[in-house]
Order: sequence, then C-alpha cells, then structure tokens
Amino acid sequence: MKVKALTYDLELEVPFSISRDTTTIRPICIAEVRYKDIVGYGEASPSGYYGDSPELALEAITGAGGLIGDDPFAVQAVADGLAERFPASPSGRAAIETALFDIMGKLTGQPVFRLFGLSGMSLPLTSLTVGVSEVSLAESRLEFLRGFPILKAKVGFGDEEALLRLLAEETDAAIRVDANEGWTLEEAVSKMEAYRTRYGVDLFEQPLPKEDLEGYRELKRRTGAVIIVDESIRCKEDVLTWSEAAHGINIKLMKCGGLLEALRMIWVARSAGLRVMLGCMVESSVAITAAAQLAPLADYCDLDGNLLIANDPFEGVKGYKGVLSLSEVPGLGVRPV
Repeated sequence: MKVKALTYDLELEVPFSISRDTTTIRPICIAEVRYKDIVGYGEASPSGYYGDSPELALEAITGAGGLIGDDPFAVQAVADGLAERFPASPSGRAAIETALFDIMGKLTGQPVFRLFGLSGMSLPLTSLTVGVSEVSLAESRLEFLRGFPILKAKVGFGDEEALLRLLAEETDAAIRVDANEGWTLEEAVSKMEAYRTRYGVDLFEQPLPKEDLEGYRELKRRTGAVIIVDESIRCKEDVLTWSEAAHGINIKLMKCGGLLEALRMIWVARSAGLRVMLGCMVESSVAITAAAQLAPLADYCDLDGNLLIANDPFEGVKGYKGVLSLSEVPGLGVRPV
C-alpha cells in the first residue's frame, strides 16, 4: 500500500474560543492510502494541547508507508506499530487507521459501522458548539443556532452568563456547558447549580483542571449535575482512573489514536457504569464521519467540527439540525469536494 499526505488549512466561520485560546485557522493532514485501485481517507487534526502538531502528524502519516504492508485488514498490527514508532502523534495514527477502515469497507462492500456490527441502531443527536469571545457573535448567528436541538456553550471566559441567557431565551435548544478546565472547585459548585436552575443546563464538561482527580470527586459529591471529563481522558487506562470522579467521558479520535482505541474506551466505560460522549476537534468531514461510525454506541455526540468551518475539503456525514445520518456507501462514505 502507498501513503500520501495532503495538508489543508480549515477556516472557521467565526473565531472559535475556549477558556485557553481562540482559533481562526486549523491545519489538518489528510492521509490518502492506496491499495490496488482503492483509496482510503483518514484525517489528522492535531492539538498542541496534547503535545501533537501538524509536523508530527505529517511525519506519522508519511512514515506509515514503511509499516502498513499489503494487508489492509491488519489494522491492529499496524496500529501497534504506529503507536510504538509515533507515540507523540495520536492524530497521525488515527488518520492512517481510519484510511485502512475506509479501504476495508470498500473491499467488503460495507460501510464501516457495519464492520463494527452496528447496523440497525439509532444515533444520538449531535450538539452544536458555541465558542465565542463576544456574545454579539452568537447574536449574529442566532438563525443558524436555532436550527439545532442541542447547543454546547464554551464557558470559563468572557461573559458566560450573558451567552447562556441568550441561548436559553432566544432558542429552544437543550443547553450543555464546557468549561475546558476554566473553573475552580468553588466556582464550579456555585455555577453548576445556578446554571442548572436558571438555564436548564443538563450537562457540564471538564469544569476543573484535568489533573484534579480529588477535586472532581468532591464536585461530584457536592452537586447533582452530570459531569463529563474530556481533557482528563486520553486512553482506556485513564477511564478506570476517573470512573468514580465523573459520570461520563468524552472520547476523541484525535487524542486516543483511532477507532480501535476509541472502541476499547467505550467498553471500559460501560463496564465502569460511565456514560459516553463522542467528541471532536475542529475537523473536516473525514474525521467527523470516522467518529460517527461509533455513534450508535454513545449516549451523547458532539460531532460538529465540520459544521464550524467554511472550506470543508470533503463531503461526508452531515449534522443537519443535529441529526447524524450514516451513509450506506461502502467504507467511510466520504469523498473529496
């Protein structure tokens, strides 16, 4: 099999803000793996927060050519080899693994979700993330936001209560909150109870710093809110560590390294009685469609990265009005625009 890397800069429709930074451009790498006359696609959208980078992702994708061999069904063996050689780039490893699953589906004539035995199952609605530094940006997009049944507000910076008030008063959406580690324990206790009462917030994601295990245990004891951890969880081993400190975990292909590890994390989470969210970075339709293949196994989806960009280079799963519709096309069901 031959591997080719393609680079793109994804442009955000509006600047995307979280408690740590603001993004306007997101560099990604697309892995194009060719097996005979079949091409499989995968995506790396690396996050510097996790020590990954476009350079590391590109190195992993181009370096995979000497590891993948000629059997596209040897995904686990390839994943193990990539993890050993490119441990610093989970996004690059995810790109190659996704491309192999795309090829497997095309060879067997089946969409990837069927290869996982997930045919005939329903998918959760996806939320749409509202990450704005100025509430006026959300006001200017109200017509668009009103088209989604679930909105996830990024908080921990700016006038977060004004944003929540706007979403509660001007839309009919269920509201979730993601603080991206932006609160202290006492802030979280106070705000979570207040926001549940005032704005009907039904879920709080990563309110405290990612290492504060005891803080999360205390927060869980002191509030009745649903707590999901994201930055704290990167692999299956982390799931058990945090199982008593939260109600659920957010799994992202770009931080765990691919579909196989994501699947293992889901099974560990279920065995520990945890809820599962499938999330994303700012990504094109390639990575969003890949994650959506596992959506039937999730309680919550936040697979909206392709809805936030202006120049998606691929077509794939849509999140129109929050509804994720998986294609019956063999493979991932993505194609270049």
